[in-house]
Amino acid sequence: MSPKSKLLVVIVAIFACGCSSKNTGIVDMGGEEGSKIALLVEDLNEVKHNAKKLADSFTEKPSQADAKKLNSMTFYIKGKPAVNGSIATCSVLVEKQDGTPMGDVEWSFEKQADVWKIKSAPLP
Repeated sequence: MSPKSKLLVVIVAIFACGCSSKNTGIVDMGGEEGSKIALLVEDLNEVKHNAKKLADSFTEKPSQADAKKLNSMTFYIKGKPAVNGSIATCSVLVEKQDGTPMGDVEWSFEKQADVWKIKSAPLP
């Protein structure tokens, strides 16, 4: 999936959540850094079945048990990330593969060498 396609998927998901900015119809992800974090979460749905790519998405490689759990779920960013320098947080909706919502959780992110990574991804 191309970067433009991924961004379109994120934008559609945000509009579905009612998270667009007022009056302009433009999605506000908190700027370029927020958009990068949103793409990271969206990419997780694509790379979670590849151990190396999954590990590259995190600041610390997930355990085998956590990787197995992540493989059985789908993730959607909710709202715009709160970015403060090289750290950020954002609410993430977690669903089972069949689309059953499991709940919203707050994930944390860290920017390492100009690349955002998931620091903490608790699951409901």
